[in-house]
Amino acid sequence: MKKKLGALVRILVSVGILAYLFNSIFQKEAAKYFEAHGIDPDALNWADRAHVVWTKGPAALWEVFQHCDVWWFIAGIAFVGVVCALGVVRWQWILRVQGLELNLRRVNSIFFVGMFFNAFLLGSTGGDVIKAWYVAHETHHKKAEAVATVVVDRLIGLLALFVLALIMMGLYRHRVFDDVRLRTFAVITLAFVLAVVLGTVIGLWRGFTDNVPQLRAWLQRMPRYDMLRRMVDAYRVYASHPGVLVKTMLISFAVHLASMLSIVCVGKGLGIVTANGMVDYFLYLPIINSVTAIPISISGFGVRELMYAQMFGEVGVAQASGVALSLLGFVANLFWSIVGAGFYLTHRKELPPAEAMQTEEEAK
Repeated sequence: MKKKLGALVRILVSVGILAYLFNSIFQKEAAKYFEAHGIDPDALNWADRAHVVWTKGPAALWEVFQHCDVWWFIAGIAFVGVVCALGVVRWQWILRVQGLELNLRRVNSIFFVGMFFNAFLLGSTGGDVIKAWYVAHETHHKKAEAVATVVVDRLIGLLALFVLALIMMGLYRHRVFDDVRLRTFAVITLAFVLAVVLGTVIGLWRGFTDNVPQLRAWLQRMPRYDMLRRMVDAYRVYASHPGVLVKTMLISFAVHLASMLSIVCVGKGLGIVTANGMVDYFLYLPIINSVTAIPISISGFGVRELMYAQMFGEVGVAQASGVALSLLGFVANLFWSIVGAGFYLTHRKELPPAEAMQTEEEAK
């Protein structure tokens, strides 16, 4: 019930913000029409004014989409493909630490199946659950270890994103200090980095539960405590593989760079020109992606579009173009999620022999 209520709230947030944004864009386009034709909108009745708003507004927004250069948009899709390829390699490294030896073809297939479910399920964790489920069913049912790989993969990606956002805000600190909203985002991002680092340290600290009175007893009362303990043990394995952690962090920076270049290509296709060129993309996008990583709305919808419109609006981008940039960036990602549907339909689960599964169950 709580999950359904949470999903409903996030849907309402997404719909509410998008409705506000589109109404704002339509009102501005209608105002331009009234001014160009010398019409006093106050002299019109409500129905005539609404007719202009809801005909001229959507038409103007649609015109922004129509002016997108196809080849630049294809380049944006290609960079998302690079993001996916790097993500597959990163996850395979993380899997191997747990002794989950899947060949690159199988990891690639499961990765794209997860992308498909991430795009079409309510929330951003549905695909992660599917990935863990597929891996567990192909590796002697190592469910705890499979879930741990997905958690670590997501954690490293988020940490790299937050660090990248802080680096860019540090390099352009004069702009951050001059903008109240950027200062706020800087504080929020720093808080998330500290929280992630603190959580990582606690997770890797083997004696932490013994040093906190009653904590172990409280944890043991939780449902599925044995599964949780195995997940934590699996998570702690990564502490003895610093080389893998460094490599996955570096590849995560490359993932975010390719993701930002995808949006740059979409912006080029839309003919968007910002006051400071690509610097604006590399400053704003890590901040936007950091905030939309928080599960406020469904898949970041609404929150992402609002931030694109407001932040790029500060550097001379029209509100309609900012929203179009966000939505087309999402479509570029959606393309690869639809590719994931093909993997889902053709993926065959390779389960271990029944005797091996039975032996493992008896060992538990």
